[in-house]
Amino acid sequence: MKAARRSVAFFSGLLLYCFCAGVAMKYASMGLPRQIYIQLGGRNSLPVMLGEAVGTAVVLFLIAIAWGYFTLRPARRRHRPYVAWMMSGVGVAWAGWLIFGAFSFALKPRAYSAPLQSMLLSSNAAPLFGALNIFGVIGGVWGAGLLARRKQTSLPSTRSRRRPVDELAMTEVERDSTVSSLGPQSVAPPN
Repeated sequence: MKAARRSVAFFSGLLLYCFCAGVAMKYASMGLPRQIYIQLGGRNSLPVMLGEAVGTAVVLFLIAIAWGYFTLRPARRRHRPYVAWMMSGVGVAWAGWLIFGAFSFALKPRAYSAPLQSMLLSSNAAPLFGALNIFGVIGGVWGAGLLARRKQTSLPSTRSRRRPVDELAMTEVERDSTVSSLGPQSVAPPN
């Protein structure tokens, strides 16, 4: 069962990051209303891009904390949350997206002329697909792990409690002081 919970946490982390990358790309393609861009200096200005990146990271943090808590919450007190396994799934998914982004970046020569702030902050720009997104997802999983640990400690213990040593010693003394009910055999065994 422990291996099953570990693998569920790992694959849940992998799927979580892929889902969050898709949500971030969808959000980046929608954008904000045009009036807001005009007031803040255009779509490619640093305040707008930084605001969108932070907003996207906050949305991903909230998704990750809900998803992570649903995955990591223990059913019994002895089931500990496997946060490290879920984080490793997120790490593998991030590495996969980074490799995909590197190939995508290399195949599109127009991307070399994109400004650095666009490559770092935009969720649509390869190779990073939004540098703050990974921090939002990792922070959400870490927060979910803290909530799951708190839930685990609040659950009742499922193991039987041991008797105190003094009580155990008293029962042994009482057994020694009683008279045995077995007496000597009254009938001799056959020869």
